[in-house]
Amino acid sequence: MYTQFKKKSNLLYVVFLLTISVFANNFKENLPLEIHQLRIEYLENPQGIDVLKPRFSWVLKGDGFNRHQSAYQISVASAENKLAGPDVWKSDKITSNQTNQIVYNGKELISGKKYFWQVKVWDENGISSTSEIAFWSMGNLDFLDWKAQYISHNVGYNKKDKYKELYLPPARYLRHSFNIKKKIKKATAYTTALGLYELRLNGNKVGDDYLLPGWTDYNKRLYYQTFDITNQLTQGENVVGAIIADGWYAGYIGYALLVRLDKVREFYGVNPSFMGQIKIEYTDGTSEIIASNDKTWKANVGPILEADIIMGETYDARLEHKNWDKPGFNDSKWSKPKRYTLPNGKLMASPTSAVKNQETIRPIKITEPKPGTYIFDLGKNIAGIAKLKTQGKAGTKITLRFGEILKGNGTLLTENLRRARATDTYILSGNSVETWEPRFTYHGFQFVEVTGLTEKPTLETITGLQLSSIKTNASSFESSNSMNNTLFKNIKTTQAANFIDIPTDCPQRDERLGWTGDAQVFARSATYNADVASFFTKFAIDLDDAQRWYGAYPNFAPFPFSRPGQYSPAWMDAGIIIPYTMMQVYNDTRIVHYMYEGMQNFMKFQEKASTNYLRPGAGKNWGDWLSVNETTSNDFIASAYYGYDAKLMSEMSTAIGKTEDANKYATDFKKIKNAFSNKYILADGKTTEDSMSSYALALHFNLYPEELAQKGAARLAEKIKKNGYKFATGFLGTKHVMLALSKYGFHDVSYKLFQQTAYPSWGFSIENGSTSIWERWNSFTKDNSKNANLNAAMNSFSHYAFGSVAEWMFQYAAGIDTKSNGYRDIIIKPAISREIDFINASTKTINGKITSNWKIKGKHFYMDINIPANTHATIHIPTTKASKIKLNGDKLNKTNLHKLISSNENETIIKVGSGHYKIKAQL
Repeated sequence: MYTQFKKKSNLLYVVFLLTISVFANNFKENLPLEIHQLRIEYLENPQGIDVLKPRFSWVLKGDGFNRHQSAYQISVASAENKLAGPDVWKSDKITSNQTNQIVYNGKELISGKKYFWQVKVWDENGISSTSEIAFWSMGNLDFLDWKAQYISHNVGYNKKDKYKELYLPPARYLRHSFNIKKKIKKATAYTTALGLYELRLNGNKVGDDYLLPGWTDYNKRLYYQTFDITNQLTQGENVVGAIIADGWYAGYIGYALLVRLDKVREFYGVNPSFMGQIKIEYTDGTSEIIASNDKTWKANVGPILEADIIMGETYDARLEHKNWDKPGFNDSKWSKPKRYTLPNGKLMASPTSAVKNQETIRPIKITEPKPGTYIFDLGKNIAGIAKLKTQGKAGTKITLRFGEILKGNGTLLTENLRRARATDTYILSGNSVETWEPRFTYHGFQFVEVTGLTEKPTLETITGLQLSSIKTNASSFESSNSMNNTLFKNIKTTQAANFIDIPTDCPQRDERLGWTGDAQVFARSATYNADVASFFTKFAIDLDDAQRWYGAYPNFAPFPFSRPGQYSPAWMDAGIIIPYTMMQVYNDTRIVHYMYEGMQNFMKFQEKASTNYLRPGAGKNWGDWLSVNETTSNDFIASAYYGYDAKLMSEMSTAIGKTEDANKYATDFKKIKNAFSNKYILADGKTTEDSMSSYALALHFNLYPEELAQKGAARLAEKIKKNGYKFATGFLGTKHVMLALSKYGFHDVSYKLFQQTAYPSWGFSIENGSTSIWERWNSFTKDNSKNANLNAAMNSFSHYAFGSVAEWMFQYAAGIDTKSNGYRDIIIKPAISREIDFINASTKTINGKITSNWKIKGKHFYMDINIPANTHATIHIPTTKASKIKLNGDKLNKTNLHKLISSNENETIIKVGSGHYKIKAQL
């Protein structure tokens, strides 16, 4: 009897728990949607934009399953307290699940005005939720809004200086004192420079940005920044100051190895200049503007004796003008500034975030390879600057040199920097403990060599500041292979190091250019690791500005100097691939509209250069850069990319409603494909080139005849197997090899390549100590005797192009992709192989975070998937045994969380809404 009572009690308890569970789940699903990441033009609370029809976006979160937005309504007001009855714009209640690329459609926006906004959304049950209040402000929308002048200090430039081996003029200092007698309501600074600048106000730096205003083609546009400085002004005397340096405008830029040093600076101008104004609005309704000018401002030089992005910075603390940017300073010995004319380029608000210190890094160890020479190891290869903390006698010179790797004897390797001096110097004032960091330079480095110290250093002597325009916090990746996990970290480190205002090829040597081939190969990988929407918006504008008059996009952008061979196949195609990637990932068609005319001109250029729809490899051909033991012809690469461009143009034309153009480009693609296959693809599926890269490009670009594609992929797999599961590819082929293999089902081969540690492979560099992605497969080895044969002049240890494997890691290894533009319709289709035990990955998209984890355990396969609210996903489960699949603990035919699409000889496909799904299947 007791036993029966116990069974009944247990049964009642289980029923109770199930009831509570069901109630909890229902309660979760009835909670309103949460609204996060309110942004304008991809930026949170941006200051001083000049987009007249800005776009709104937000991200939704919601517990439970199948959560979605059924409608939204946006309100915009001139003050927070007016949002209840918005005086600027209140949209209709729009029945739509759209949460991004929503265009403002209210009253005309006004220069300098701050706007507040919020959005109300309704969920699938009609339950509403309202966001927090966000804001944006408009910049100076009209030329007449500007009252400031471009000013600088004459540093006594001597024409003979330009013929010096190295000419590094000092930074210029500007200041202005002004009085405020009224109560301030709002104060805004609008500032820029031809060169680089740091804005100062009452003794403090304004903002936390570096290398402002960024790099553009100054003959076409110059960006300015906007700062809310309301809380930094006081009644009485105030002082605004600026420090300016040559920067990209007048300093050294790229290719010093190939020409005289005096020929690689001053491409845009000779002397940097600053322009800025402060608009002060008072509580009594009046306002005034404090503007830079050559009458009331003062100018001088100071302790920054040299400042150059590539060469480095020299600072003599003995020459400091103490409190020069504070009230009460006597500037009677300062000069009047020199006025400069307006630049040719249009003055515009910056469309992206500035360079910032993304991470502060403490060294992991100090070595002393020679007496008095100390090497600080930061533990990873970054781009940025080093902060120095030391003390000593006045006049003591401390020298900091930077390198990515050490020689066998423990000293700094600098040969690969070529003629980039990459040296910072600090001369002590002698006043107790001194702390200094440079303002107008940056370096690519893991190691800092310090000489001249008067006492033995500690780990606190040097601190690394990792500078970047982006945060690489949008993704995660973990697998059962520790080497691959290190590879992922190295990819993110290298992306951050090279995304400094533009996507550079490398951050360390005398180059640092926006190489377009590197950028287009890595573009999609970049979107998984970071929010690069505004960053690529800026770079797309750079590409458009740099386009040659005859239609080709150049080898790098901005394009400050010309050289023989301005363009190359696979490099110039960035003008198509970058905007296409923006459309695909962010559902951004505005950038397609912006670049459309230029892209059409580029396609006309290719068409005219073609014979029977085949492109010759004309121009300066970089080819499959740094391939190993195999060559793919320039003509093959050119024709392949021409076909790919036509395909992408057809899709972009369709997206913006250009139906006639879409049909033309689709027809062009078919004709190119036919001509390409006739010339380059044989009847047995081999290419005439028979190189790994030729198969990878033709397969990934859909240039193979459908009936031969599988044979082509099989031949690629065969070649890789015969090569010991190692690459023979360079920058272009490497990205596409594994994408092509997995596209046609050769997952095992892809994973063998992915996990390879012999040369050439990613694992080889990691086995040899890499903390970043190298330019060459064999940039360095632990066997120092082999390093003597390496090409030191062309050997970057921070070069993201080979990191383009990240695209395969997410699209195939994790299986995360988008079926339609913008990740509203998600694909989860991992490449399953017993070559690896598990993959855990996530990426933050414009519609929320997607997680895809999978593992193999015995005969079973497990998936753990998170699909964000307001999206849906098609999940491919690698089993034919649909009846054996369990979804969140229930058999497929016992749950309504999905819709069964199909079950075939390879897989079972289901469609789900948002939610957290756990799948167990029998392999």
